[in-house]
Amino acid sequence: MLPASFYRVAAWLVLLGLSHGPLAAQTPSASRHRYWEARPDSLRQVLATQRADTARLRTLMHLADVSIIVGNETDLKVEEIMETADLSTRLHRPERRAYRLMASGKQLYNAHDLSHALDTLQAAVVAFDRQGRLAYGLLYAMGSLFSELRQPEAMRRYYQARLVYYQQRGATESMAPCYLALAGYCGAQGDYNQALSYNLQALQCYRFFDGNTYNNQLATIGSRYARWGNTAKALHYLQQAVAGLQRRHDDCFYAYDIMAEVYVQRHEYPAALRTLDQALVLPKHPYLSLALKKALVFTLRSAVLVAQGHPALAQPFLQAAQHLADSLHLPLNTGAGTLKLNATWAAYDAARGDAAGAEAHWLAAYRQAREAHSIPLRLAYLRALTRFYQQQGQPAPAARYAVAALALADSLEAREGALHVARYEIEQADRAQTARIAGLRQAQQQDVARARRQRWVLGAVLTVLALIGGFSFLLWRSNRRQQRANALLSQQKAEIQTQRDQTTQALTELRTTQAQLIQKEKMASLGELTAGIAHEIQNPLNFVNNFSEVSSELLAELADEQARPTPDTELEAELVGDLRQNMAKITEHGQRASGIVRGMLEHSRASTGERQATDVNALCDEYLRLAYHGLRAKDKTFNAELKTDFAPALPQVEGVGADLGRVLLNLFNNAFYAVQQRQLAGEPGYMPTLSVQTEQVGKQVHIRVSDNGTGIPESVRAKIFQPFFTTKPTGEGTGLGLSLAHDIIAQGHGGTLSAESQPGQGTTFTITLPA
Repeated sequence: MLPASFYRVAAWLVLLGLSHGPLAAQTPSASRHRYWEARPDSLRQVLATQRADTARLRTLMHLADVSIIVGNETDLKVEEIMETADLSTRLHRPERRAYRLMASGKQLYNAHDLSHALDTLQAAVVAFDRQGRLAYGLLYAMGSLFSELRQPEAMRRYYQARLVYYQQRGATESMAPCYLALAGYCGAQGDYNQALSYNLQALQCYRFFDGNTYNNQLATIGSRYARWGNTAKALHYLQQAVAGLQRRHDDCFYAYDIMAEVYVQRHEYPAALRTLDQALVLPKHPYLSLALKKALVFTLRSAVLVAQGHPALAQPFLQAAQHLADSLHLPLNTGAGTLKLNATWAAYDAARGDAAGAEAHWLAAYRQAREAHSIPLRLAYLRALTRFYQQQGQPAPAARYAVAALALADSLEAREGALHVARYEIEQADRAQTARIAGLRQAQQQDVARARRQRWVLGAVLTVLALIGGFSFLLWRSNRRQQRANALLSQQKAEIQTQRDQTTQALTELRTTQAQLIQKEKMASLGELTAGIAHEIQNPLNFVNNFSEVSSELLAELADEQARPTPDTELEAELVGDLRQNMAKITEHGQRASGIVRGMLEHSRASTGERQATDVNALCDEYLRLAYHGLRAKDKTFNAELKTDFAPALPQVEGVGADLGRVLLNLFNNAFYAVQQRQLAGEPGYMPTLSVQTEQVGKQVHIRVSDNGTGIPESVRAKIFQPFFTTKPTGEGTGLGLSLAHDIIAQGHGGTLSAESQPGQGTTFTITLPA
């Protein structure tokens, strides 16, 4: 079964697409971290399962981005680069020339042709830059090539030029390795101030795309501070690095190794040994080989044991470290730490009294530091040689190395170097003086100690008495404060209870007022509805009364005709025919009145809230006539033109007919009120008009109620559906009609109620209901 990391990397590659290179700089922060922190071994597992050219090229390009071309066990293989170049050519990718140059540079490096390898890889970087792609692994590896060729100045010029180029383009991922290389150069020159500046800028870059390298940069900054002499600052950064690496289950060796060196520098040897034990704990994601780690740990452990005065215990560790260094051909600077093997051997020989061995190893350590162009180590070993020859009573070589150390320190920082040397000379003179006065000081301290003990006894008694008095005072003051606090708390509780009672009373009054207003709105709607119903029923009743009176007169005339000696049969037949017609009319209008009553009863029964299929066209027509006749019952002079445009075959709507009728009645009443107000303004040629239109739009039924009244001003249009808001004069409106209508449509029927208006021209309300 494949590990979980394989599936995470595979899923990430699917999301990237073929153009994944520059995409890493354009994706969100979390995605950039996932891209740059993919491990080469996981990518190779994904690659082994892929057969399609596009998928393999995508994974190989990702592998080239996150791998180092040279320098560790996970570096990119020549075969992988060659396959990337071949697939790029086959798929006509623009990066094909850059990958061919990368493959050639790797082959030259493997053949130990470092100079041509450097030139070829530099050309590959330029080719990648022209395509707008990142060359992170190439830039990172270039520093190793410059170091192997011992060209520090050429490295500085190259990375400074590339840094300017990437800064102008905002290429954060490419700026980071440039900062790292320049920090390494300045650190090797002893310019810790500038080196730290570059390291901190690199740290800021890695924060946004590579958490693993970010944590290792914290460790590097700690190392810089340690070499500068600020061990407190160094431990601060190293502890952050260890915490960050442990959270990610990454390899903490580099940070632990530097932390152990800092503890040695602070002479905290037990802490250094504990840290070295932690450094060899195998992490979940190892980055360095165990052999390299052991070589560095054994060397530093030997130095600690020698410093503690246990050279015999240090010997087996030193021999094991030497064997590992010889078999692995480890240099002074391993990339995971500085292997100070010769310097540790020298300290070991000196502790054993082997002056010849110590001298040979100190000279070898100094020669190795000079070949590595490490000015700080050269300065440290020159001073060590000076101390060694002074202890051996050889002033001539001691003076020669002291002068060389002084000159080298002056080249870094003249004043600081002179101060360090002066401090060393002062320490040598102080040792003799300290030994002479130590005896006198000890006797004096014994006398002072006796007098101090007596004063302590008296002071202790007085202190206990003062504490008892102070404690009693604090108890008394605390008791007084507690009493005051209790009284204040009781007062506040009473005030809060009073405010709560007042708030409850106000809330009750508000709810009562709201209920009264809602009831008033209902009664107003009921009054308008009753007036409309009365007018609707009055019409057929008028017809019934009129035809009844006419029929009575016809019957009297028929009776008179029949009482005559010679009745006119034709007249009788005509009168009987008229009576039949009148009775038919009476029946017709009686049925109409019965239908109106029956319809109102049906609406009354439907108001229970049960939904049923409702004919929207019939509902609109009925309540339009009720509203119109209800208004005319109040104002006989009012007339308006009613226009209806009902869509044929309109589907029925599931709803509560009485509630929908209430909404329509409110909209019609508002429309009639608006046109009536405009008519009362005396506008010449104005004819009040109200239009009702229905239509089906998709799966919805739209009802539009339009008028040519006064319109609604823009300033109040957003408030018309708010409870208790009205534009009518006091006493004519409650402000609840449109609010209740909106709630019935939106909450009761899942529809919408909206308004469009132009002041002075009219208003259109649109009801949308699901069909």
